[in-house]
Amino acid sequence: MKVSIIIPIYNAENHLDKCISSALCQTYEDIEIILVNDGSTDSSEKICRSFCDKDSRIRLINCENAGVSAARNKGLDIASGSLITFIDSDDYVESDYVEYLVNLITQSNSDIACCQHEENVTPSDPFLIKGTTECLKAYLATNTIFPAVWGKIYRKELFDGIRFPEGKTFEDNYILFRLLDRCNSVMIGNLRKYYYISNNESFVNQVFSKSQMQIVDVMMVQRDFIEKKYPSLTLYANALVVYAANRCLLKMADSGVYDKNAVEKL
Repeated sequence: MKVSIIIPIYNAENHLDKCISSALCQTYEDIEIILVNDGSTDSSEKICRSFCDKDSRIRLINCENAGVSAARNKGLDIASGSLITFIDSDDYVESDYVEYLVNLITQSNSDIACCQHEENVTPSDPFLIKGTTECLKAYLATNTIFPAVWGKIYRKELFDGIRFPEGKTFEDNYILFRLLDRCNSVMIGNLRKYYYISNNESFVNQVFSKSQMQIVDVMMVQRDFIEKKYPSLTLYANALVVYAANRCLLKMADSGVYDKNAVEKL
């Protein structure tokens, strides 16, 4: 089964070599690596081209800057693999990352398979979550299914008619509950194969801004979706709306900012 590895890139010159190298050295050979250069102004494109010259499995797309959602969507539009995985350009993976996830998803006949991304956070054994409602419950009520699209492998058909919302922040949260709505089962691996690199300049680590209020919006969209299709899970979805609102208030306080309109919206 061919696997498409989609890597959205924007001004990632400091991490890009390690990221792409980790994708290239996979023990699972039937892969294509789709690099989507989202209008980088540093040397990212040059780095990407140097890798393209070395390996025919790499495809490079250059586009005007439109954000990570647009970049991932462009990758999805041209992906030829029957399985999809994402790596962020400042992260990296183990050499058997793809092989591990492919084995999990094929042996369990699941729709999504996940690996671990944090040190010392590993369940004792891999386990299968069966049933759409149970998959969504695990996502909404626990940290079993982490709310990021990376560190997972997906059957490509899950994305039929579904794309990342362009112009939005917290784009992973907008899409994951919709993908899980199409899942019969999700396999949870017990080994760390993805290395997430925390960036102090990343959006979630920045001081409060109005754009961060979008986390409340997406949780309300998710809540409305759950309430209509899975009413037994509404309590969990509501709890996430409250959590998102509290997160914004705390970030506002930490930043020494008081935004009356934002508070009234909460």
